[in-house]
Amino acid sequence: MTTRRKRARPGDVLEIRTPRGLAYIHYTYYSRKPYREAIRVLPGFFTERPSEFTALINSPRAYFAFYPAAAAASQGLVEVVAEHPLAPGQDFPAIYRRAGARSREGGVLAWLICEGTKETLVRELSEEQRHLPIASFWSHDVLVTCIAEEWRPEQDIGLPPEPRGPAAPPEQMKVEEAPTDKPRHVRHYLYFATARVGKAVAAQVAEQGYEVTSRKSADGKNWLVLAEHHVRDAGQEFDSAREALERLAREHSGQYDGYEIEVS
Repeated sequence: MTTRRKRARPGDVLEIRTPRGLAYIHYTYYSRKPYREAIRVLPGFFTERPSEFTALINSPRAYFAFYPAAAAASQGLVEVVAEHPLAPGQDFPAIYRRAGARSREGGVLAWLICEGTKETLVRELSEEQRHLPIASFWSHDVLVTCIAEEWRPEQDIGLPPEPRGPAAPPEQMKVEEAPTDKPRHVRHYLYFATARVGKAVAAQVAEQGYEVTSRKSADGKNWLVLAEHHVRDAGQEFDSAREALERLAREHSGQYDGYEIEVS
């Protein structure tokens, strides 16, 4: 069943325009924990919207990725075109991998294989592990590029994008226990029923040091407060900011509708 909702929720099929045609993702998971929003990237490019998505959603070629789907839908970057129930195992990857150690050139020297609360450090991926999803939160531009270039997890074994010299020897590798020191740009999206309330909230948010944009939302029915800032710690510092903005939205009968965070 097609729909024109602007608010994406797990189970929605989202349409994306790419340089190679229409592409589709299945929004599968939202949580306040790390890697808060998961999607499954569905295979293929289309000149017209399919009338039915069951076969596409159940394709073995679909893969998991992490992407701010709710914010993208509210901004009109993707369009909610259908709802499809989540089958067992389609909501969130049971096992995934993330970089555990990097060379000075940015290549991955070791991977953490994550299964629940268990993490195992491996220096070489097995053939099965190469197909595991990679825990990296994508911006919209990154998602479009990966789809257009037909990127897949098994192709990514952690080589740096551009060689800039000899790799550091294994004894120099450093496990990524601390967050990067480079500030990361974050956008938070808050919506309110009236301009009066939205402008009042925008003033409060600006006083807290955020760069604020306050305007009518794209759907013309609500008032958007876009709060932007930079964080050095994408964990605790980011979580504290998000939770405070969520509380502020609730206190004014509004809605916190997601965020975008720059990929480091």
